[in-house]
Amino acid sequence: MSESAPPREAPYPHGVRLFVRYDGTDFHGWQYQESVRTVQGELERAIAKMAGAEFSRVRGASRTDAGVHAAGQVASFDCAREIAPRGWVMGLNGYLPDDVAVSHAEACPPDYQPRFDTFEKTYHYRVYCGRVRDPLRARNAWYVGPGLARKDLRERTDDVNTYLDLEAMQQAARALEGEHDFRAFRAADDERESTIRRMESVTVTRGHEPGDLLIAVRGSAFMKNMVRIMAGTLVEVGRTRMSPAVVGSLLGPDARREDGGPTAPAHGLTLMGMRLGRLAASGLTARGA
Repeated sequence: MSESAPPREAPYPHGVRLFVRYDGTDFHGWQYQESVRTVQGELERAIAKMAGAEFSRVRGASRTDAGVHAAGQVASFDCAREIAPRGWVMGLNGYLPDDVAVSHAEACPPDYQPRFDTFEKTYHYRVYCGRVRDPLRARNAWYVGPGLARKDLRERTDDVNTYLDLEAMQQAARALEGEHDFRAFRAADDERESTIRRMESVTVTRGHEPGDLLIAVRGSAFMKNMVRIMAGTLVEVGRTRMSPAVVGSLLGPDARREDGGPTAPAHGLTLMGMRLGRLAASGLTARGA
C-alpha cells in the first residue's frame, strides 16, 4: 500500500500527543517509507481525514523495526485545527485499521519531541517453549521447541519451561544489568559512537501459560536490535550452548558482535511503555529540545 507524505507547512499552533498500540506483524516498521505500509504512515493517513492537509509529520518516541509490536508507543504532531483529546481518540480509531489504535490523546506544546522527552523504556520479549508450536502465539512469541534444546533438557517431562535452562538464563540476565559497553549487542550497521548504555533491569520469568518465558528489559537508551540480541543471547544460554559467565565477558570495549548470540526474531518483541518527563524535569521546553 503506497503512502503519501502530508504537507509540511509549519508551524501549526496546536500540538497533540498520542499513546499508540499496534501489532507490528504486517508493518515495515514505524518510520514512513514510500510504497510500503508503516505505522507512521497509517497514523498520518487517519489524521489527514480529520485535519485536512494542515498538520506536521508525526513524531515517534521509538522507531520500532518491521515486525515489532508496541503497547506503549508515544507520538506527537502539530495541526491547524483544534480538536478535543477525546475527539482525536474517537476519530482516529474510526479511521485506523484494526492493527493500530490510539489509547489516549492530550494537548502538548507545538514541536514537542517525544524522543527527547523519554528517559526510560521497557521492552518485553516473549519466548514459547512448548512441545508443539502454538498458532495462537505465532505473531508475538519466538517458538523455541524441544528440538533446539540439549538432549537432557528435552527428556524432562515435568515442566515444558525446562526445555530452556531458566536458572542459567536468569543468572546471565543479571550480568546485563547496570552500565556497560554493549557494543556486542548492536546491529552491524549501527554506527553510533557511544556504545555505553545502562540497563536498570533485565529479568527472565515464567509466563502466565505453560511454556511461556518472558524476558523484560528496562533501560534509558537502546541501540539497533539491542534487545533482540540480548534475547537471542539469553536463549543460547538457556539452550546450554553458552555459559552464563560468558555473557559478562561480552560487556566491554573489546567484545565483538559475532561473540554474542543471534538476533532473535522481531515478532517476539513488544515496546511496552516509556517514562516521560525529561523535558519538564530539566527545565527545557519542547520547542527548544
